[in-house]
Amino acid sequence: MKWSIALLLSVVSWLVSSSVLADAENTFSPEQGIAGVACMVVDPAGRLLLVKDRVSGRYGLPGGRVSLAESPQKALAREVFEETAIRVDVGKVRYQDHRGVLFDCRSLAPLPVVSQADGTGILPAWLAPNFASEIDEARLVPKAHAEEYQYRFNDRGALLWSLVDKVPSSDVTALADFSALAPAFYVSQYGLVSGVQQAVAAMGETMASFTTQVFWLVNILGETAFYLAFVPLFLVFRGHKSALSLLFLLISAAAVSTLLKSGFAMPRPFFIWPELKIGDARGFTVPSGHTLLAAAVTTAWYLKRRAEHPPAYGALALTVLVIVLMGLNRMYLGVHFASDVIIGGLIGAGIASVTVKLDGLTVKNARPLLNTARIWLLVCIILALAALAVKLPNLLYLAALAAGVYTGQVWHKLFPTRKPAQTQGGKILTFAWIILGAGIILGIAYGVSQLTGVSWVLLIFTCMAIWSIPPWALIASPELARWLARKIGMQSL
Repeated sequence: MKWSIALLLSVVSWLVSSSVLADAENTFSPEQGIAGVACMVVDPAGRLLLVKDRVSGRYGLPGGRVSLAESPQKALAREVFEETAIRVDVGKVRYQDHRGVLFDCRSLAPLPVVSQADGTGILPAWLAPNFASEIDEARLVPKAHAEEYQYRFNDRGALLWSLVDKVPSSDVTALADFSALAPAFYVSQYGLVSGVQQAVAAMGETMASFTTQVFWLVNILGETAFYLAFVPLFLVFRGHKSALSLLFLLISAAAVSTLLKSGFAMPRPFFIWPELKIGDARGFTVPSGHTLLAAAVTTAWYLKRRAEHPPAYGALALTVLVIVLMGLNRMYLGVHFASDVIIGGLIGAGIASVTVKLDGLTVKNARPLLNTARIWLLVCIILALAALAVKLPNLLYLAALAAGVYTGQVWHKLFPTRKPAQTQGGKILTFAWIILGAGIILGIAYGVSQLTGVSWVLLIFTCMAIWSIPPWALIASPELARWLARKIGMQSL
């Protein structure tokens, strides 16, 4: 009976985390005989409009599925606007196969384009309704650069470019930048961002190089993956409480940042002024996710230090220094405005304060609240509902991660296992199994991503991979460590 319950809970928790966004692809219309539609837009210079898919990171034509309530032409016009903010007149069929239909399209208004030195034209994709949820950028690509792009369907690249010369061209309005399309509040901050870049450039070659290296190191402190790498270390060498507290902080920070970015929907500096681009980033600008995460982690560390060794002025000074350097770094890279980093720092500190308070709460039998299965089920449900509401893949991945922790916690409750490894050798074996398993799981997910460009397939496989890592770390790895210890003759763990 216990095995049945555990299996059911595992399946349900995975389904909650992996099926939320799949409905975006479930509009196949066999009655119309059309699986999907795509739009070919070409400018007078022969550049082809391509959009970058959010999930796969590959390029393709704007378009999508056809629902029963729409004609193919109406569906395509809607999809193109949702992905590029361009209104098009859908023309004749240019090509058709089992994947769908390619239509000639012409923009109803001149395309606003900022051209780069290599001839590529950048469009203000951040104005599109589905920016950051379905697509990351839209650009006009010259035929000379066609082979530099990875296409969603590997066999489609050559086909698309063979048809370009036959497509009627759309007019273009050449712009120096997109400041006329951006909110005045952000346009007013151009001088701050460019000023940081100019200040670094004016330092001289040696000092500028040193500063950029410092910024590179600081930037790592805003990467979620960097802190996630510490979770198995905390789990093995500091215990479940520390590991789950850190993971809760990371998930909270990432979720709040993602939701606020989607809610504000404001462009990054280099979206408005492409010449400011030194670093790269996806999605909207406010708040600065890197600053928020760095502030959350360092503030939580400071609060812990202050509780144990008051007044911890040194820890406070280091926390403030990291946050300030992170903010300057993000402005230097051209990916955030000054207001973004200030808001990010304040929100990150607030998240840290709440997490530290939750970390001190206990339930019956003095069990830490963040170690209970129900808190992780609640996190999973909240994130899954949020992902359903705003259609953001990052929230889906976070829901899958929370679901995996919930599965592991429930499994422990149903099948109490022996205590974690106590000896240094046992801990090292457990950690090695965690890293090995996580590496294999992520490697398989990466392999699948190279085989298909279908977004919903990638979503499900990625969620399955993320979901499976916590049970592997919490359940399988300790048992495998004990098995290996017996095989190699270790007396105890």
